[in-house]
Amino acid sequence: MIPPWKVVLLAWLSCAFTVAGAAAAGSDEYIAGYAAATLEHEFHLSGAVIEVDQGAVTVQVRRLGAEDPAKIVRALEQIPGVVRADVQAGKVSVASSGSTAARAVTPQAESKFLPRGLLLDPFHADLRWPHFGAAYHSLSSGNEFASAFGESFAFYRNAAPFDGQWELGMQAGVFGVFDTEKRSIDLINADYMVGLLASYRADKLSGFFRVRHQSSHLGDEFLLNNAQVSRINLSYEEIDFKVSYDLTTWLRVYGGVGTIVRKDPNTLGRETSQGGVEFKSPWLFFGGKVRPVAYADFQANARMNWNVAQSIMGGLQFENARIGDRKLQVLAEYFSGPRPDGQLFTQKVEWLGMGVHLWF
Repeated sequence: MIPPWKVVLLAWLSCAFTVAGAAAAGSDEYIAGYAAATLEHEFHLSGAVIEVDQGAVTVQVRRLGAEDPAKIVRALEQIPGVVRADVQAGKVSVASSGSTAARAVTPQAESKFLPRGLLLDPFHADLRWPHFGAAYHSLSSGNEFASAFGESFAFYRNAAPFDGQWELGMQAGVFGVFDTEKRSIDLINADYMVGLLASYRADKLSGFFRVRHQSSHLGDEFLLNNAQVSRINLSYEEIDFKVSYDLTTWLRVYGGVGTIVRKDPNTLGRETSQGGVEFKSPWLFFGGKVRPVAYADFQANARMNWNVAQSIMGGLQFENARIGDRKLQVLAEYFSGPRPDGQLFTQKVEWLGMGVHLWF
């Protein structure tokens, strides 16, 4: 039998350690360390300076990239003992010698092989940006189903001039359109795209230089049922350069030009151009899981005789309540202009649609 004095001693020690642990968990030093780990592992923010004064957290970071400051604040406010949080981008100052605030710093980014994510955000309304998606289009001539299977990923990332980062990556995708008016849902056209791109990002400015190949093929059933259609062996390589700038955390513009360096048929025009604007609502709903979004993409190219193809999308984005690198979008779509579907680029169409898009 355990002596009573030992039972009392054990109980007293247990209470003492519990109280001490609770006090440590709410201390400024504990909060600073917890916040640094959160910023490094969940948001991949390097060189961020965290200061905590009586539970008030201030984060200074040179650049946020594509991260949403509202999500960072929400994550920090969930740390035990935090009374409020603030994120400041664009400057990092050294604490004064008389400061009593607890302080922590996340490690500086190092060169990375196969890094997570991309420096450049996707052009969401670009119908040939590789991702996984499906959409239903209603045209005056009938209804169609469009599919997209592809992805973009980086091989290598490292530091770059002007306090930026650069990376080398790859894109690949298959884009198909199907005739839902036919009982067998015939394939109309399929576009195959693969490309290498070098990207750069410094704070709000990002961009890429890309070399890509695209080839297009008509479906067998479509050719059998449309004898009047002349098949074109459409295939080309394009070099393009695009720049993107985040005007705010919720508004972005982009644009650029390109040229085709090898083409079949030889009658294709070479010059290409593209521009767009994207709105990402700063307001989140349903516990930070739903966000309204709207996108517009405009392209005018020599092979389209400089007729403008406009792609406009808007709807809801479903995302992780803490970080936003996994997204599912349900978007209403409008398109007008030359068809984006490979061998049918000489046709002008207009459609309304609804699509589901996955971004990883």
